[in-house]
Amino acid sequence: MADIEELADDFLSLIQSGQAVAAAEKYWAIDIVIIEPGDSIEHVPVIVTGFDAARDKLNNWLGHSAMEELSIDGPFITGNRFALFIDMLIKRRATGERKPFSEIAIYTVRDGKIIEERYFYG
Repeated sequence: MADIEELADDFLSLIQSGQAVAAAEKYWAIDIVIIEPGDSIEHVPVIVTGFDAARDKLNNWLGHSAMEELSIDGPFITGNRFALFIDMLIKRRATGERKPFSEIAIYTVRDGKIIEERYFYG
């Protein structure tokens, strides 16, 4: 089992090389929880629970968006968590529109797997 530094470095490496799905398949726990800011007026967070639902969400996003000009700082490691500061240019596949996007992603690890991803958008 990889320690958190090895896990974080490999996870980051996979993402930087355009292999977000491979990173998820390798490191997400079966009971992963992903928490993102909500898009609604009430600002209720979007919470996805379970590997299959999380994979479907990732594949859906990758189906309509592409990450371009990806820049990632980190990993920043504390205890069983690591954080990545991510800046990218997102291209919407349907329209070709490009938009800058920034986020902080915090990952919680248990038994060599990511059990939670929590996102903060800028």
